[in-house]
Amino acid sequence: MNSIRRILGPLIFLPNIMPLKVLFSAEIFPWAFLYSCRKDLRINKRYALFLVYIVVSALFMLGTFKTVLIPARALFALINATLIFFLLIHVDDDEYKWLTRIFHSVFIANIALCVIQYLGLLPSFIEPVFRLFIDRFTAEIYGGGRGVAGLFAEPSYASMAIHYYFAFFMLSNKINPKSIIGLISIGGIILFDMFIIRSVTGVVMILIYLMSMQRMKYILRVGVLISLMLGGIIYQFGRSSNAPRSVETAYDFFKYGGYQDPMPWLLEQSGFRFVSVWAAYKYGLNHPVGSGVGGWGNASIQAMDDIGIKASAMSFFATAMGSEYQGVRPTSFGAGLMLETGIIGLLLFIYAFWPYLSRAELYKDVHTRSIAIFFIFNTFALGSIGDPIPFIFFAFAYRSVTIGNGISGQIELEIK
Repeated sequence: MNSIRRILGPLIFLPNIMPLKVLFSAEIFPWAFLYSCRKDLRINKRYALFLVYIVVSALFMLGTFKTVLIPARALFALINATLIFFLLIHVDDDEYKWLTRIFHSVFIANIALCVIQYLGLLPSFIEPVFRLFIDRFTAEIYGGGRGVAGLFAEPSYASMAIHYYFAFFMLSNKINPKSIIGLISIGGIILFDMFIIRSVTGVVMILIYLMSMQRMKYILRVGVLISLMLGGIIYQFGRSSNAPRSVETAYDFFKYGGYQDPMPWLLEQSGFRFVSVWAAYKYGLNHPVGSGVGGWGNASIQAMDDIGIKASAMSFFATAMGSEYQGVRPTSFGAGLMLETGIIGLLLFIYAFWPYLSRAELYKDVHTRSIAIFFIFNTFALGSIGDPIPFIFFAFAYRSVTIGNGISGQIELEIK
């Protein structure tokens, strides 16, 4: 394995590390794309069709902007997230084992750094050094009920990645979730969510993880039990002035009657996330080819206007952007596709990945099932459009059920 690949290997798990942050405002660097650019990359014809469509869409947008960088960045965000999936399901066993070892090091490093940040033990002089590479990095807790983020730009990014890390940790080490070690591990990640990262996203992710571990006939019973346990935690800790943001948010939802009319509460707590996703899907249905790759700015404003929500009136935008607000890219891959490429682009994406998503073996094993459900949720509901993490771990999960069986039924195109 060449030295460049050895450098890029750990970085595919850390997309928020930006070596050129002073030059670019993006929070996700294309480590995954760079790692995928090699002669043994193979993609299927379905994905090739998807690539052609989004490239053509970006080319049509070139004359719309003052700089070619706008559609180029939007295009590379889509490719950076997805391309690595097709590399990882085909790498040889030696490279796969090496990546698995690297992953464990990255996982441990993030956990350790999060704990150090939480305890306030990180020397303050290190903070500006880290900020050269990681946007909004802090040496301690963010404050305001928010926790820490490790080697990520903010707690919500960290919580999403950490849950993929955890799910693959359980899979790669073949830990039975019902064993003593499994129960301790799950209990540990729940406490890590609630009191160290403290992100609402983390609570949503751990709930999805816990429900994905259950058989269909037990889901209702387990759902009631989890709800009672969470209710107790929320009631016990939600009243504290130093309550984790996830707990405080849930406590306020019931205390102030948010459940009676949840829409204003969702808009207030999720910022642009909920609105951007909802509006983008509706926009893509009304505009089958979307706004064009790179045209998400004006399109997102129109999309929110179409659902009756003025972006300038939202507290998040009023605080963060004021009158300078110029649109926002949706916070899920599927919604972003709907906004920029319309329902056609989304259907081509689903067409490309359907042979992998529909693999029955994925959903029989408790570990691969949790990763597959994470992937579906983050891709279509809550995620980040350029983030390769869901695609990386979905590839690992897919590979774990196909090793030794080949990847049958796929027509492949080798990129030389």
